[in-house]
Amino acid sequence: MRTDLSRDNSLVAEVRRGRRITPGWLAIPLGGGVLVLVTAVLAPLAVPPLGSLLKALSEPLYTTYFSTIITILAFAFTALLLLLWVRLAEGRPFHTIGFHARGALLGIPLGLGLALLFTGLIMGMLGMFGMITPRPPGTDLIGMAAMQGIVVAAVMFAVQASTEEMIYRGWMQNVLAVRLGPPIAIAIVTIAFTWAHSRNPGFGILPGINLVLFAVFLSLLALRTGGLWASCAWHAGWNWSLSNLWGVPLSGIEPEGGSAMAWTLTGPTMITGGAWGPEGGLLATAVLAGATVWVALWRGLGAKPVAVPPVLSPEARLAAYRATHRR
Repeated sequence: MRTDLSRDNSLVAEVRRGRRITPGWLAIPLGGGVLVLVTAVLAPLAVPPLGSLLKALSEPLYTTYFSTIITILAFAFTALLLLLWVRLAEGRPFHTIGFHARGALLGIPLGLGLALLFTGLIMGMLGMFGMITPRPPGTDLIGMAAMQGIVVAAVMFAVQASTEEMIYRGWMQNVLAVRLGPPIAIAIVTIAFTWAHSRNPGFGILPGINLVLFAVFLSLLALRTGGLWASCAWHAGWNWSLSNLWGVPLSGIEPEGGSAMAWTLTGPTMITGGAWGPEGGLLATAVLAGATVWVALWRGLGAKPVAVPPVLSPEARLAAYRATHRR
């Protein structure tokens, strides 16, 4: 397995297994627009009938988890569209976007562990600077009483984050990289990813910079591990831990379904992230920048290249023999 940052990277090379490669002029609008189309256009159309059905089946379920269920269905439907495109339009197995089974055992713990480490660093520094205070219980459950909601949120973030990774880092990036090379592909995917998230409430310059770092880190993590397992686990772990472990806003959205802890951000918005949440502050900038530099310098999980002795011509071998045996 190759995890260098070239067109021969194992994850990029999987694109060549298809009968057809999606051209760049089509991959960019497809990759950048399919998620927005489903979540912003199709999902709202499905809300009334699905809401009526769920309310008829269970009023408590509708009241507590309706938005979560809609999110899961919308992203799962998007993943299905991608699966059909890869299988039918490109003619290659779906696992070639980065889901080889051999990478799961190491990739998932690596990604999840790094996500918890990074969010823990950010929240720990906010605590040291006195910029978070415990939030008293309100309408949302906190602690053990919120365990059911925390588990449901973990499932939701696993589907949401994995679908985004499939689109951006698993499909779009590699379809572009096979022709343009990874650096240009990463730049295009980063722009598309940042644009897709810029519609969230509280977006600004610093959250935008952090989104760029977020996207570049995940692109490099996918290439360095040769698959999507680590990037999916990291993305899901980052979202879930900030929202439902620490109980702070995530990309401008307040925690839903309850959280293990709950904190109120106090202090300069440039540090805390304000309405966007901690991932929109300078502490997140420092952590994400450091992580991006590390993963760029890291050699990855691929096998180390083996030095191959040069093949000498008969004449060159004869000259070398005479040189070493000269009296």
